[in-house]
Amino acid sequence: MINRARQAIRCIGYGESVRDKLLIGLHLCLFLLFPIATLARRLGRGLPDPMRRFRAYRCRCPDGVFECPTGQGPYFLGCEPGYEAGVMRLVREMKGSTFLDIGANIGFITVRAARHLDGRGRVIALEPHPVRFTSLKRNIEFNDLTNATALPFAAGSAIGTATIYEPLPSLGPHPVDVSMSDIGGLAIQIETRTVDDLLRTLHEDDIALVKIDVEGFELEVIKGMTTTLKTLRPQVIFEALDSSALEATSRLFAEIAYSVHELDGENYLARPMP
Repeated sequence: MINRARQAIRCIGYGESVRDKLLIGLHLCLFLLFPIATLARRLGRGLPDPMRRFRAYRCRCPDGVFECPTGQGPYFLGCEPGYEAGVMRLVREMKGSTFLDIGANIGFITVRAARHLDGRGRVIALEPHPVRFTSLKRNIEFNDLTNATALPFAAGSAIGTATIYEPLPSLGPHPVDVSMSDIGGLAIQIETRTVDDLLRTLHEDDIALVKIDVEGFELEVIKGMTTTLKTLRPQVIFEALDSSALEATSRLFAEIAYSVHELDGENYLARPMP
């Protein structure tokens, strides 16, 4: 807990301008109100989140420049050097080829991966949430990345449309920050594509690593990329929110000769078997 607090305080220094530093500091101060905010939400009287009144802020850290939306969580923590260490270890092992970032959010992994692959490979990033997609595109531009492509789609098991939901805009932590289950917040219509169809459209046939972070719908993404897995045999990093999700996902991977191993406390790695 102490180390986490130190990391958060250190992130104030990542603010690009004085305004940005002040907004990060304000965000940290609001953490102290989270217990009260959580109780108020349980009583049906959620507290308003003052961060939503401000425009996005920008952070500059050793790994790049990042525009962060306000009122949608402590994005500035993604500037820390150890962000997603297990995922980044595999990204940095890539010598070239293409990295597919499914659920790219505002691009913390996308930017780092594109910088690592500069001149040797590229990144395809998918993010359906309109606010986060806007920041994702800007972060690619801010970092002068010519080898990263951002697409406003959700990956799934079929081509079509779907609805994602944001939590109610109240102060305090939420179990998920966006979901394809109706959690009672803002409903947003999005377009869905299968990975197999998308890569065929892009004429992409050299995928080495895939990261899937879609808040519990990883299995649907994998169902829509079985041809890619069978032919291109990339490694796949994915989340499993509970044991049943891990079991179902592992079973699907086993059917196409992949083995699943724990990567770190939050992610799993599926590798093609010889």
